[in-house]
Amino acid sequence: MSPKDVALSFWNAMQTNDFAKASEWLSPDFEGFWPQSGELIVGRDNFAAINSYYPANGI
Repeated sequence: MSPKDVALSFWNAMQTNDFAKASEWLSPDFEGFWPQSGELIVGRDNFAAINSYYPANGI
């Protein structure tokens, strides 16, 4: 699988609000920083959880 395929698979899952599936494409030691709020999201489970509170409305 190419890097492009990985990125597209991640974004396809995000577009359907399937954050658990999207998180499977992240590394096990994932850390995401939201600079606007100063939040640090550590781990796949936390990524899925926080995004589930802010789902997108369509594409």
